[in-house]
Amino acid sequence: MAGAVPAAENSTAWEAAAAYVSSLPEGFNGIKGEVLKAKLEAGEQIFVLDVRQPSEFAAGHIEGALNVPVRSVPAALDKLPADKNAPIVVVCASAVRSGYVAMALAFKGYTNVKHLAAGYVAGWQKAGYPAVK
Repeated sequence: MAGAVPAAENSTAWEAAAAYVSSLPEGFNGIKGEVLKAKLEAGEQIFVLDVRQPSEFAAGHIEGALNVPVRSVPAALDKLPADKNAPIVVVCASAVRSGYVAMALAFKGYTNVKHLAAGYVAGWQKAGYPAVK
């Protein structure tokens, strides 16, 4: 297969992925919409990273969120908190893209990353939580 990495070369990546997956906490690294809303309303300093496309973001997003489309995240790490222990919540429409980005950030050394469980549509918008357009 073109572009495939030989098994011997990707064994280190697989070992890192296996170690990460086996250390996942109960419920993985998701945060429910109501919990995130309560934390934000309480004034907790949470960096919200929205990895949806700009058109999705423009249709509605969590106040204060930074929009960096999923494929642009690697080139935008300088926009994330310098403190790798800072709380970060990654958001996408359905929790798929955000889950991938949350895992990638964990591999990059960020220790307090969660993703919005159920995504923006089901986990925030359908609940009627505040949105900026």
